[in-house]
Amino acid sequence: MGVRGAAGFESAFRCATGRSPYPWQARLATRADPAQVIVAETGVGKTEAVVLDWLWRRRLSGDETERKRTPRRLVFTLPMRALVEQTLERVCGMLIRLETHGLLDPEDPVRCFQLMGGAAQDDWVLHPAADQVLVGTVDMLLSRALNRGYGRLGRSAWPMHFGLINTDTQFVLDEVQLLDAAVATSRQLAGFRAEPCLGATPLPSRTVWMSATLNPSWLSTTDYPCPDSESFLELDSDDENSPLRARLNACKRLLKITVDPTDARSVANVIADVHRRAGQRVTQDRWLTVAMANTVARALALRAALAELKPETELLLLHSRFRPPDRERLVERLKTPPEAGGRIVVTTQVIEAGIDLDAAALVTELAPWPSIVQRAGRLNRSGSHEQTELIWLDPPVAKISDAIAAPYDPDDLERARAALRNLEGQSISPASLRAQRLQDPDREHALVGRRPRGLLLRRPDLLELFDTDPTLDGDDADVAPFIRSGQDVDVGIAWRDLGDSEPDVWAPAPTYEEVCPVPVRERREIERLKPWRWSYVRRRWERIENQRDIRPGEVLLVDASQGGYRPELGWFPTSRAAVEAIPLKEAEPPDSDSTDPASSAGVWITLAEHTDHVVSELEADLAALGLDQGWVASLRQAARLHDAGKAHPRFQERLRKAAEDSGAPDAPDPHRLWAKAPGRLSGRQPVFRHEVASALLALEHTPDAADPNLTAYLVASHHGKLRLTPRVAYDELPERPESATCLGVTDGDPVPQPDPSGLQRRIELGGGVSLPPSRALDLSPFAIGSFDGKPVWIERTLELLERLGPFTLGYLEALLRAADQRASARERRHSVAPAAAVGTV
Repeated sequence: MGVRGAAGFESAFRCATGRSPYPWQARLATRADPAQVIVAETGVGKTEAVVLDWLWRRRLSGDETERKRTPRRLVFTLPMRALVEQTLERVCGMLIRLETHGLLDPEDPVRCFQLMGGAAQDDWVLHPAADQVLVGTVDMLLSRALNRGYGRLGRSAWPMHFGLINTDTQFVLDEVQLLDAAVATSRQLAGFRAEPCLGATPLPSRTVWMSATLNPSWLSTTDYPCPDSESFLELDSDDENSPLRARLNACKRLLKITVDPTDARSVANVIADVHRRAGQRVTQDRWLTVAMANTVARALALRAALAELKPETELLLLHSRFRPPDRERLVERLKTPPEAGGRIVVTTQVIEAGIDLDAAALVTELAPWPSIVQRAGRLNRSGSHEQTELIWLDPPVAKISDAIAAPYDPDDLERARAALRNLEGQSISPASLRAQRLQDPDREHALVGRRPRGLLLRRPDLLELFDTDPTLDGDDADVAPFIRSGQDVDVGIAWRDLGDSEPDVWAPAPTYEEVCPVPVRERREIERLKPWRWSYVRRRWERIENQRDIRPGEVLLVDASQGGYRPELGWFPTSRAAVEAIPLKEAEPPDSDSTDPASSAGVWITLAEHTDHVVSELEADLAALGLDQGWVASLRQAARLHDAGKAHPRFQERLRKAAEDSGAPDAPDPHRLWAKAPGRLSGRQPVFRHEVASALLALEHTPDAADPNLTAYLVASHHGKLRLTPRVAYDELPERPESATCLGVTDGDPVPQPDPSGLQRRIELGGGVSLPPSRALDLSPFAIGSFDGKPVWIERTLELLERLGPFTLGYLEALLRAADQRASARERRHSVAPAAAVGTV
């Protein structure tokens, strides 16, 4: 459906956006090699440029070679939550318009997914062969790339996200100046994905960094240099003479007012005066003034002071510490025209980038130079005002203290202060700032500053993070220092009507709508609310007794009577008023070893039928992906064997009990082996993981396979519960005190159990494949040390990790899991999967 060449791109761009591309946008999409670094002023259409550059190469140009080397997933990484909804809306709008004009096939759509907050649209992982756009915050996306996905209570999902988000993916990191330690981590990951010694990635992956203020040294690390100059793209003279001219030359006169930014009453007086002057300059009585504070606390104080000083003026408070429904109401109000007398928006860094505001006046606290440039982009953005003012508040002190500078570094503010004083009375339009940058790039780089110091991700760190098994105390490696320096990462808090009781272990996990992001540095305020956290090891909610136990990325439950939140003000830890809990939606309970919702269905489904369904789903992905045939063979074997352990008598009994508890009829044929049953395996039962038995059967029956270790690993890991380090215990069964047990499977268990007549049944796996009955499962492969000269499990998995690398091994793991989950979803909808594929083991 593609049209080649620059003319074709211009036509596609016009269909997607309603206008022709700016010159730099066309250069981006039609250059031979994709750009890795984009330096472009605020308000010049970076979002449309990178999305349509990717879409042109992946779908629209008709160049098959280019399509094959362009990743299937575009991952748009943003510094803050407020930008995600807006960016997602713009991307989805472009895709809809392209479908409407017939340039995208609605039968083969490009789907968009949002990833932020306490929950996310995570079903993107079910379709690894589809073209997709993921839009999310840096915390959510980068934590998934590090195998510690924030916002998910179930660690079993981490490896699936890790495998897919690092492979066949084009990362776009927007507003790099706000991404902190994540910049170095993203550079390291980009280098690791191309490293042969780490297995590289099985399909193409690339990274694009984008900003209006970027120091190239930010993209240089100990292990990898900054991309070369040929991979940079910037605006040029063609853009200055294009329709961008009005935006690039928009007048923004810089003025200084000396005032203490912590004195809310004095700052409110300044804002009121600036708002009045702006109203005298505009040609209508509806105008916008933006007042920017550096902290949420100062924004709250400023809003209160303005409410007392100008009660007749429309005031709007916007920051990043709201629950999504409340924030969405505020953003929708922001999109409406101001009332008569104008509107004052009191805000923080939340609108520093990406949000399309076109203010007639802007008042800002002193901030680092990149932030000043971004804030200036919210003033006279369209260039429609003949004259506007950007007022910056100069603290009345000779040297800026930590208290005034927070959350920034005082040295960064001092550099910005000197530069702003030198520009007093001048316009800081995008064109003038660009001219300064081109005239003296070294000065600009010094002004922008060095990359924030953070913990540098190294190869051993990446390999250590591949293991997702919990420690005995439930702690995990903290990836927060790889994402943000200091303690700028968040936890999520959800308020529910709990009373004095412990949260029900089977209650739904907190949903996206319930969760308010709160900075983890406010541990003391969070602790006062007496929150609960989910313990994966103990499989229950536990009260947090010490603020040191509050960890980045967690989602905590708080009783609504504890307060701490107000819908119009957001996170307000000193508030004692009860919080209105958001009504619960149907959702999965927190992840644990004993739940197995995928084994539930509305009908009885045999083991052979389900296996055929999974194989068919996998074959559909393999046909599109074009993977190495050795890996394909192992995936096919693993798909055929992945649920063989469901022949275990304990699992078959659980299916029967689930059907009985739900009032469903018994299995139509008690002599057959079943994979799914009516009802749900979610009672308070002892841990039992069928994939342990499946892995042992795979080791027993595929010794001559091309890669038996890979086949067995893929079988074991297909639910994310058993991966590198199996947990083997003794003395769990009183009747067999010396028997080893691993996740409910005991050494010597018969699989399958002989039927009532004593007949030894084969394990039918569909496609003409069956396994002979195993006399007794042998758990010795999971032992510590060697047995009979054969490698034990940990030796096998470490060999795989060293040979294939974490990205390839994680990706193959994710492919089988995606096929299994899609097949189970079809079965739950009572649909019939495609015709079964015939395979061999």
